[in-house]
Amino acid sequence: MRNLLLLLTASLPAVRVVSQPAQPVVYGREITVTTENDAYLLQRKDAYYTNGFFFTHKTAREKNGQKRIAVFELGQMIFTPLIRKTTGPADIDRPYCGLLYLKLSQQRFLRNDDVLQSSLALGEVGRASLGEDVQNGYHRLLKYGRFTGWQYQVQDALGIDAGISFAHTLLEDSTLVKLVPVAEANLGLNFTNAKLGAYVCLGSFEKNRNSALWNARVQTKATATQRKYELFVYWYPQLIVQGYNSTIQGGLLRKGSGAVLGKPETIMFQQSLGVCYAEARWTTKLALVSQSREAVTQTTPQQYGSIQLSYRLH
Repeated sequence: MRNLLLLLTASLPAVRVVSQPAQPVVYGREITVTTENDAYLLQRKDAYYTNGFFFTHKTAREKNGQKRIAVFELGQMIFTPLIRKTTGPADIDRPYCGLLYLKLSQQRFLRNDDVLQSSLALGEVGRASLGEDVQNGYHRLLKYGRFTGWQYQVQDALGIDAGISFAHTLLEDSTLVKLVPVAEANLGLNFTNAKLGAYVCLGSFEKNRNSALWNARVQTKATATQRKYELFVYWYPQLIVQGYNSTIQGGLLRKGSGAVLGKPETIMFQQSLGVCYAEARWTTKLALVSQSREAVTQTTPQQYGSIQLSYRLH
């Protein structure tokens, strides 16, 4: 009996260690890949904003008790006219253009759960953006027809742009609906515009500071959340006022020669309808984006699909 008591006593520390609750997992970084293409809608259309690919890296930080997220983004966008077999300038209702950019930005989540974002981007339009090479490459791989007017594309120009946006939750019922108006402005050599929109979310979601709506599920420390996962649909209508768009007008300081350029519509409307699921390491977003004419001479509005996948790391 004495030996049994000694054995049980010696095993108590081990039992205490095993019975301790597991520490919450903290993910401090996130990698996101986003691909956008009108082909995802299976409408047999390939025009205007025809392809986009984006790689994003996010790191959680904290300063003075305020959550911040540092964002690094590398992206490419490709634009073409409606007519694929371009025989001359008359066939180009929206300029051929590629855009390759690097963007550094910061998300700040204020004490009342408002979201303030600022960014600085360096972008290149023209042949150096590799838009022609990338499109011809994947069209050849997938056996798609080739656009034949890239010799008329926007000429090489390098530009820098600054952006800022602010979002405020106007209505939130964590069991059903969230309404978040968003105001945004961009000023620079590639893009000058202002945007006003609002997220309408239905489903299960977190506060903005922890929500996949903002890709903000990275943390610097263990953080209490309302639920184990997020699952919601969202609608995001926007009014856009365009001042300058280098993918249509060419570089602000350097137009070059030989390009067929256009004029942007001053007022545009855009809306996104999507679904988001996030749990533990993963976030998935699928969206349908509809956009009114971006250029004055553009024949029709456009639609495209967006697929986003995020993976979080310690």
